[in-house]
Amino acid sequence: MSEHRTSDHGDRGIRIGGNATVSGQVASGDNVTQNQQVDAGPSREVAEALARVERLLDAHAGEVAEHPRARRDFVDVREEAESGDPDTERMAGGLERLGRRVAGVAVLAEAVHGLAAALGAGG
Repeated sequence: MSEHRTSDHGDRGIRIGGNATVSGQVASGDNVTQNQQVDAGPSREVAEALARVERLLDAHAGEVAEHPRARRDFVDVREEAESGDPDTERMAGGLERLGRRVAGVAVLAEAVHGLAAALGAGG
């Protein structure tokens, strides 16, 4: 049997036994403050770049030969960028395809390049 001790401040310890797995914040004591930052989505720069590409895709739909496919590529990139655990390889592939599909529309090509830069995927 193990001995249980208390500190000068009383019994305020945390004991975890067995085959427990602890994930997240754990604290004990007086005046404990904990801060947890949760990823709330893409940065403002990424969100603005996504919105710009989407706006331009809609505005120039008639000029993009494969507009439905370009739109699917964009949706794929946006979903990855907004996920809590984006697959950078998948985003890069989507950006590459999207860039090829909109290359004939300079303003769209520039917007996709800006999105890639905001995502840190080159461009």
